[in-house]
Amino acid sequence: MSIEKVGLIYDERRAETKPWKVRWFGEFDPTTGKQRRYCRSFARKRDAESFQAELTAKFGDGATRRDPPRVPPLGEFCKQWLQTKQPELRPGTIDRYREVFERLYGYFGKGCRLDQVTARRANLFAARQTTDLRRGHEDRVLSPWTRARIIRSCHAIFEGAKQWEILKNNPFSGVKPPKAAVTRWHYIKPREYRRLLDVAPSLYWKAFYALTYTGGLRLGEAFSLQWDDIDFDTGQVVVQDRPGNDSAPPFYVKDHETRRIPLPTHSLDIIRTLKANSSPNVPYVLLTRERYRRVVEKWRTFRAIKKPWYNRFVINNVLRDMRVHARKAGITANGSLNVHALRKSCGQNWANHLPINVVKELMGHSSISTTQRFYNQVDEDHLRKAARVIDEMVRGGSTVPQEQ
Repeated sequence: MSIEKVGLIYDERRAETKPWKVRWFGEFDPTTGKQRRYCRSFARKRDAESFQAELTAKFGDGATRRDPPRVPPLGEFCKQWLQTKQPELRPGTIDRYREVFERLYGYFGKGCRLDQVTARRANLFAARQTTDLRRGHEDRVLSPWTRARIIRSCHAIFEGAKQWEILKNNPFSGVKPPKAAVTRWHYIKPREYRRLLDVAPSLYWKAFYALTYTGGLRLGEAFSLQWDDIDFDTGQVVVQDRPGNDSAPPFYVKDHETRRIPLPTHSLDIIRTLKANSSPNVPYVLLTRERYRRVVEKWRTFRAIKKPWYNRFVINNVLRDMRVHARKAGITANGSLNVHALRKSCGQNWANHLPINVVKELMGHSSISTTQRFYNQVDEDHLRKAARVIDEMVRGGSTVPQEQ
């Protein structure tokens, strides 16, 4: 029997039991694409009519037969989804999502309906994400970390389709991203940090090392820091988003989370000395007057043509100069020695003395698992201490020897 709406039906074949039936339509089955139908029988007409009224009041037109919901093509959905997410994303993150879109279009097709992306096809797609898409880099093999980021991005995109009730299930929910090994980095010891300060060629460099090594600031956070972000009375630095204006470009903190960071007295003294010797018309802590002028010119040009601004435009050749300073300071790297090693060394110092949840907040990590993964590195000092512990035990000692 074809039913077009919620209806009350009398079935003569069941006149002696429950002849009155109420039939109605429910949601669409995601597997078959057909709308589910329901039926309930009653012995008395008035009971059936009462239930019919309740059903109509609860669902309205939603309980009647209707056309299946339109499932948008992949290209249309990705465009709409990014538009809704754009206000909360940094320009670099938006670019990475667009790169993932191109990968999805290249494999599934821009006109592929979202419901045609099955779990099986999602796994096959993930297995093929091995090379770079950029022109001139096609032979470059992607690292496990980059491939994992692509899979996580796909999961976020299709999770949006699930939240919008376009899809019942996320086809990427069962796709396991490759495990990315944590790259070993060089822990900068306090004595090495002091030697870096000794060879730093200017107050700007001393302040940079102080902010990253004793404050744990990211590279972009340090170079986007402005004087009114520092409270010399409380000894704290505030890392926060800035919308941008005519005299300064916008700045976006990772995950848009404001955090307050205490600085030690010696770092505050360095920064206070820098302030006394810097131009009063430059709002940035680490930018010279000339560098600030070039940054503002570039920002105004970009804003006029509505071109996206990136935090990295404020930064100059930091890594190259830092390596020169490290050589002069006599630092022999035992792992990756770069700008981020300064921040990580700060995090390691905090982790050695503070609860891990406090370190998470100071570092601005989105989850405590990130903090635990990065700040449990075993260095040469730990290995030597481990050997001394065992040596003391086998010699009959009862205490753990202290580090010298």
